[in-house]
Amino acid sequence: MFNMRYISRQKIWNYLLILTCFGVVIYITLVINSPMTIHEQKDDQSIGQVTVIMNTYKRQDMMEDAIDYYSRCKLIKYIYIIWSEKELPQDRIIKKYSTTKHPQVIFNYQEVDSLNSRFKPLPEPHTSSIFTVDDDMRVPCNDLHTAYEVWRNSQDTIVGYMPRIHINSRIDANIYNYRCWWLVWWHSSYSIILTKAAFIHEKYLNLYTNIMKKEIRELVDKESNCEDIAMQFLISNTTNLPPIYVKGHLDDLGALNGLSTKKNFLRAQHMNIRSKCLNELIKLYHKNPLVMSHIIVDKA
Repeated sequence: MFNMRYISRQKIWNYLLILTCFGVVIYITLVINSPMTIHEQKDDQSIGQVTVIMNTYKRQDMMEDAIDYYSRCKLIKYIYIIWSEKELPQDRIIKKYSTTKHPQVIFNYQEVDSLNSRFKPLPEPHTSSIFTVDDDMRVPCNDLHTAYEVWRNSQDTIVGYMPRIHINSRIDANIYNYRCWWLVWWHSSYSIILTKAAFIHEKYLNLYTNIMKKEIRELVDKESNCEDIAMQFLISNTTNLPPIYVKGHLDDLGALNGLSTKKNFLRAQHMNIRSKCLNELIKLYHKNPLVMSHIIVDKA
């Protein structure tokens, strides 16, 4: 009787041991294939895949802070500073970034002060993925990665965080007005993504500078504005695709003191100038190529 009980207990313990081992195998399998691990694997694969083109002007402290901010993002491989000022950056700043490799910081000196310079083709080295950003924009690294993943699967269009819309004038249906976020929200649609924080393919730099009508670049220089609208027109006309809006937690440190808006938003007539550009571009293209979209990409 004693032996029978002993054997039964041994069998029970053996069964429990087998079940435990089986459970551990299932758990490990689930962990390996869990969304968190897959996300981490994607992070590893996307290290150093993006080139930043940063527009700046007479704000070296702001620029330095922006370089340091985006240097923390593993996604970034190169940072190109579009330098259009006559005077060179401070020696301290040049020395600070002269030896950095991850990411590599490159000052791209321009002979002419023009907003068109931000879309000039880059010298080597650079990646095909371009994140164009103003020195006053701060996009967290995780939000940057989300937009990059969206762009990676839609490389022909523009992907970014700041949607805008064109709407018909109430006075004349053939005239369009450029409008900002609250009308994007009201209409639940958008047709423009601002390049002050957006992903584009590097091929559009060549198209903008060397293929696009020179009258468009002349319009940008004349108004000191609208280079982002011009890029959106170029991409929409080339692809017939809408832009893609990705939600993100952005800090716009220059909302009323940007490179185009100046301190007094109303006096600068920023919105009127951009509406004027919108209609001039339609004339130059002999059509309106902008494509409306209702798609909003958000993290799960």
